[in-house]
Amino acid sequence: MPQTALKTPNFLAAANTESSIDQKRLVARLGARWFLQGLTLVKTFGGGDILDGLILLAVTDANTRHLNGPDGRYQSSSDIPPNDARRPVSVYVVARELGVSYETARRHVQRLIKAGKIERVEDGVVVPDAVFAEYEIQGLTAKNYSNTRRFLDQLRDVGVI
Repeated sequence: MPQTALKTPNFLAAANTESSIDQKRLVARLGARWFLQGLTLVKTFGGGDILDGLILLAVTDANTRHLNGPDGRYQSSSDIPPNDARRPVSVYVVARELGVSYETARRHVQRLIKAGKIERVEDGVVVPDAVFAEYEIQGLTAKNYSNTRRFLDQLRDVGVI
């Protein structure tokens, strides 16, 4: 979600409705735990470097964002989108979305290209489908799913959702 979306009146109104201060504090704690567990997964995705992991995740998101529609394509954990379904993204866009300098993003992308995690194509960069077929990455997907389900279950248990 772009940072500007967090500053809109609709977001602020939605974030402040029907929750007591106690629920907000509890949700903040539960959300912090979910976020930190997610960061651990991102670091693993990046081979131990959190910024590499964030860049991989940002490139992946940009490559596949258009596939998040209601048609159900490539939504199963075993249905990895093929390379020709991915949309390339420029390093500049990745840098802007992550709030890092272009030069920092470019250096990390170069390192990830050398490691075989990102490929340069005509219109930018993509994370190839072979990366997601790796056993370790599929395990990270399963852990992320479990982490998110646990967070949602905890929110449901305390009556927030």
